[in-house]
Amino acid sequence: MNWFTSDLHINHENIIKYCDRKVTSVHEMNELIVSNWNSRISPDDTVYVVGDVFLGNPADAKPIIERMHGRKVLVLGNHDRSPRTMQEHGFSEAHRKLTLVLKNGRRALLCHKPLPSVLLGGCDLQIHGHKHTGPIVTGK
Repeated sequence: MNWFTSDLHINHENIIKYCDRKVTSVHEMNELIVSNWNSRISPDDTVYVVGDVFLGNPADAKPIIERMHGRKVLVLGNHDRSPRTMQEHGFSEAHRKLTLVLKNGRRALLCHKPLPSVLLGGCDLQIHGHKHTGPIVTGK
């Protein structure tokens, strides 16, 4: 099965207050992310993470990412490192943008930030992250 998520912000202490995450520490947040992830994702699933995996030292995030089930495909966000670094730290693939053909034949553009319709390049819809609150005012 394919899954989509974004903005995990592993090891990002300030995201707790920015997004009112109901945890008291970075360690608690990281463990909750892993627990919630693994309660839904099987080792045979593919998870598309649409940006902003972690903040800080990649070596600190790697053991957390490696505990998360499934094949992990990343579309880079503004907090992410180079594709090579992200692959070295737990991702099967890392892309700046990615187009997927869905089971129903529709084409989906995966990118971290929401784009207006004119930039979707013939895709039927977009799957994005980046927006933590508020309305999303973009196309498709």
